[in-house]
Amino acid sequence: MAYPKTTHQWQANRLYVVNDVVRASTDNTLAFKCIIDGTSGENEPTFPRQITKTVDDNGILWEAFEPLAEELQKLAPTAIIDLFEVTLTEKTNGVASILRYHAGKNGITEDITFGGEVYPAVPVEVDGFEFSAKGTLPRPTLRVANVNNAITSLIVQYNLLAAKVERIRTFAKFIDTENYDQNPPFAPESDVEDNFATQGSDTLVMQTFNDTSDPDAKIVETWYVDRIATESLEFVEFELTPKIDLTNLALPRRTIEEFCPWRYKGTECGYTDDACFTVDDVRTSDKSQDVCGKRVSSCQARFGLKQDLPFGGFYGARLQA
Repeated sequence: MAYPKTTHQWQANRLYVVNDVVRASTDNTLAFKCIIDGTSGENEPTFPRQITKTVDDNGILWEAFEPLAEELQKLAPTAIIDLFEVTLTEKTNGVASILRYHAGKNGITEDITFGGEVYPAVPVEVDGFEFSAKGTLPRPTLRVANVNNAITSLIVQYNLLAAKVERIRTFAKFIDTENYDQNPPFAPESDVEDNFATQGSDTLVMQTFNDTSDPDAKIVETWYVDRIATESLEFVEFELTPKIDLTNLALPRRTIEEFCPWRYKGTECGYTDDACFTVDDVRTSDKSQDVCGKRVSSCQARFGLKQDLPFGGFYGARLQA
């Protein structure tokens, strides 16, 4: 059975045949399979956001589907691939870097390319991602082999706590074509022309996984490193958690108060003018007396009576003077 071909974005005035698949240029998570072929129009149609809905495109009929769901419903789906990205930031971890890897499951022990990014095979174990109906959030564990104390050295050099960990799940048929043989041994057309039907102008001689690459066919889960659970000569185990369950994370992140919490002339405040005001919002030429009173009136004195003041407090928390 031939797999659908994937064109990553709809194109105008293009000949599409049955089973061709496109994506909308807008933010739409679904893919769209051609079920009646033809040439596309000048303008991209408004693609639906419901599974099995159809849209007419200059005579072409596109049907919406969810690639991951369709693959799961097959009797023999291709292997599930788990990819991981660990994002370190300068502010939180002391370095700006993205570490990518895959756990080498499903018999794949080589590097995997997905969405143009390379994910090396790394000796790790992950578990505990299952959600339950008991009302508690899962706390998965990420266990990495500490070969030659490499992970210990990383911990000593950088602070890995609160680093973002993204778990990307897809199927083997959706990973990039670079993962497969780029020169499959096609049989000469003259040897098979009486045995194969044709579809449009394409002779169905051989179909490979190269036609099913789709970097948008994925599910992304976001976690954060909460603590180092175990460290030994053999492995280092990290405990992950959703962001809302991070240790020492205070909620709400902002409290309802009448005064502005922003630093005067800081990024959130945005005031850069040379005019100076006292803490009581009185204009002054003495720069040493230039102090923000943190009230709405302090913003109005500096920015005027416009509606989009950068005031960081909460209007109505208390009657402002």
